[in-house]
Amino acid sequence: MEFGPIIDFINEHNRFILTAHETPDGDALGSEYALFLALSKLGKKVKIFNADPAPEKFSFIKTAAKAVVLKDPEQVPKDIDQYVLIVLDVSDLNNIGQIADLILPRVKTCFIIDHHENDSDTLGGNLIQKSASSTAEILYLLFREMEIEVDLEMAQSLYMAIVFDTGSFIYPKTTAITFEIARDLVTKGVNPNFIYANIYESNSISSLLLFSNVLATLELKLDNHVAIQTMTKEMIIATNGKYEEADQIINTPLKSEEIRVSIFFKENPAGMKRCSMRSKGNINVAEIAQSYGGGGHKTAAGFKCRDSFEQTKIELLERLKIYFPKA
Repeated sequence: MEFGPIIDFINEHNRFILTAHETPDGDALGSEYALFLALSKLGKKVKIFNADPAPEKFSFIKTAAKAVVLKDPEQVPKDIDQYVLIVLDVSDLNNIGQIADLILPRVKTCFIIDHHENDSDTLGGNLIQKSASSTAEILYLLFREMEIEVDLEMAQSLYMAIVFDTGSFIYPKTTAITFEIARDLVTKGVNPNFIYANIYESNSISSLLLFSNVLATLELKLDNHVAIQTMTKEMIIATNGKYEEADQIINTPLKSEEIRVSIFFKENPAGMKRCSMRSKGNINVAEIAQSYGGGGHKTAAGFKCRDSFEQTKIELLERLKIYFPKA
């Protein structure tokens, strides 16, 4: 991994704004927190601005790093032209929400650190390692290269990020390096059970009711190889569930041996429609997501829905037929 450009970038500048993709997840947030703390150790001035709020379930990480939701131009620092921007966990600058309009055009320059399979590296010269399990894994190796001590506060953020983006060390990009990093973070005092329980065992009863409503929409297509579930804003309102607590619903159908692709259509309370996809084996859902302006990994990707769920469903099934010629 070539760290020279990002090390030079960090050494050359003193004021940093960090951001990540819209609807930040565990890897995005953990990476932001860890990099905030690392840059602060170097005497840098650092701020975190995101397009959307952090899911409440990640609030268990107690850190000096605070992510601010950018809602108003008045929140932008007056001396914004003295800052540089580091974008984490996404390489497509169309997916950072209002940060793209309110901050990106006004900072001195921008650098991307990411691990997704997306060809939208619009700036070039960034640190994009597609084989890495997570953005946090890249940052850990960067900190080691720069001889920045990873203390317990940073270790917890990095471990949370890695656990989330590897699905607890089971996703395809999990490697021996991932486990070596996790081992080191645990030796620094991270409690694996504490992290896991807060990520995966802290949902509310109302979200369990939401889960049951979504599961009731299950459709099996293409000879039972493709599962489709749908979550509407009406379901969220009726159950008093939380949109962000539904992120693991998509994985349930994949527990069946026959199902190779899981599709999850979801609508947030504001009416924004998105589609998430998961797959097994050689089925590249990232390629499909990219054609809709989204992105992700070969086996885990998503995009914003431009059309209705029904129309998008028809299109996706047509594209997936190539993988199931007998269906």
